[in-house]
Amino acid sequence: MSTASPITPPFPLATLPTGPGIYRFWGQQSALLYIGKSINIRQRVRSHFNNTTPRAQRMCRQTHHIDFTETAGELGALLLENQEIKQRQPIFNRRQRRYRQLQTWLLEQDNKGFLVPRRYQPNPIQPLWQQDCYGVFRSPRQAQQALEYWVKTHQLCPRICGLEQGQGPCFSFQLGRCRGACCNKESIAEHNERLLKALTEHQIQAWPYQGTLVIHEQGNDREDFHLIRQWCHLCTLPHPPSQQDLTPEGEICFDLDSYRMLLHFLNRGAHHFVMK
Repeated sequence: MSTASPITPPFPLATLPTGPGIYRFWGQQSALLYIGKSINIRQRVRSHFNNTTPRAQRMCRQTHHIDFTETAGELGALLLENQEIKQRQPIFNRRQRRYRQLQTWLLEQDNKGFLVPRRYQPNPIQPLWQQDCYGVFRSPRQAQQALEYWVKTHQLCPRICGLEQGQGPCFSFQLGRCRGACCNKESIAEHNERLLKALTEHQIQAWPYQGTLVIHEQGNDREDFHLIRQWCHLCTLPHPPSQQDLTPEGEICFDLDSYRMLLHFLNRGAHHFVMK
């Protein structure tokens, strides 16, 4: 059986930078084939041409030109890649979309005192995380499946959690999967406590900053200032922001992928400050 050989790049890879950023593979007639990111652009591009899988070789054979945009660090590369893929939809990237039906869960208290999950669709333009929400999901179905999983794995009552109708002991209690909050075998306080414990690890905190969060990245002889508000990435600037920069042009939407990136880097201790 013959083994595929690496493909020769269309130009010397030594001309590519060794720092972080994104790169773009272009085909004939300015067709955008692929956008990728790396903390070492040259090394990552080389790995594409050394990849002998059919898909990688097909993409590399079609590549006529490669360009790049450098960033100060990894977060800048991740945010820029995410933004460009969704805006430009390159042929060989897995499709990434802006999800306009994002769902989350809130907790409300019923007339008996039980905390009850209620599905909520935040406004993607101004999500206004002013209360505690639990999980962010790409569709109502995905949100429902998550709640069903939480209820099952934590032996919560599906009736109290809104997954089942009726009176008396729920079906899960009869199967030994519910501890009996639906029939006074478990107290309201105990069920509420277990529900909160089940959801806490998925909690999205209400936006905790009084103003615009600025994450500062420095490296590769560059500086990037990422402006964030209500967990939305407003823009990235190569200089410290002024008050005028706090009002971005165009529509700004909450994006699940960039939210997760931002949270990850903040939890890692990324340098940041707040502008009011």
